[in-house]
Amino acid sequence: MAPRAAIRRVTAPVRERINRLAEILYGLLPLSSRSNQAVTFRSIFRESGVEHYLDGPNNKRQALQQALEELYRRHQKLPFSIIRKIVPAAVEYRQYIRRPLRRTELDALSDCLTELGIRMAGELAQIELDERLPPITVPPNELKEQLRNHDLHPAIATEPLELFDAGHFNEAVRKAMERFEDLVRETSGLEAHGRALMARAFANSKLIDIGSLQPENKQDFQEGYKFLAMGAMAAIRNVFSHGDEERRSPEQCFEVLLFVNWLFRALNVK
Repeated sequence: MAPRAAIRRVTAPVRERINRLAEILYGLLPLSSRSNQAVTFRSIFRESGVEHYLDGPNNKRQALQQALEELYRRHQKLPFSIIRKIVPAAVEYRQYIRRPLRRTELDALSDCLTELGIRMAGELAQIELDERLPPITVPPNELKEQLRNHDLHPAIATEPLELFDAGHFNEAVRKAMERFEDLVRETSGLEAHGRALMARAFANSKLIDIGSLQPENKQDFQEGYKFLAMGAMAAIRNVFSHGDEERRSPEQCFEVLLFVNWLFRALNVK
């Protein structure tokens, strides 16, 4: 399909303003997400039939800059529609990640748009913002007590436990998995990450404590542990590392932390 004809020239000063606009917008929403329900720049551009403007650069910020430049260059009214979708989605997303959208950010966006001839100052000024931090749900006391009284590995008994106590459930799991991955990498001496690291590190039983197992069970345990560690990288570490992942209940994160604790305990690391 032939590219849409340009209606505006992008001079060096205009490109500078567009790049500043990209800097402002980049902090409002994720560029993309694995979740089909998440509102992202890619989903918003897709709704308007211009998702291809984001294709090309591997760098996310550069991809957004490119898309905004094409939007400005080739469309008269679409920039208004795109901004009208971005801002309310950003308000909700930033509340979700506990970093509420500030009026100063919205004012900076308004000023930058005005410099580009996209006059939405009055419209943006009417948007109501709640700049207070959303409340954190405190986990049930019995869960906190169970974790404190459990035989937790030192890697979990410190920051991950503190995060859980403070109500940051997803973050507690994310930190525990990061520490597990770091310990495996450090102990194995491998430079790999994620599933590839686990596959290589546990290709044999050197890093796994199999001393208490019957000889006929050692091979099964070693192979099973390897696949559990690989699966944990995909189903836990990768998922909980995304900021737009929905908040899990304290009960679910409690169960995941105990599983990660077991992974630590099964390591043959002094």
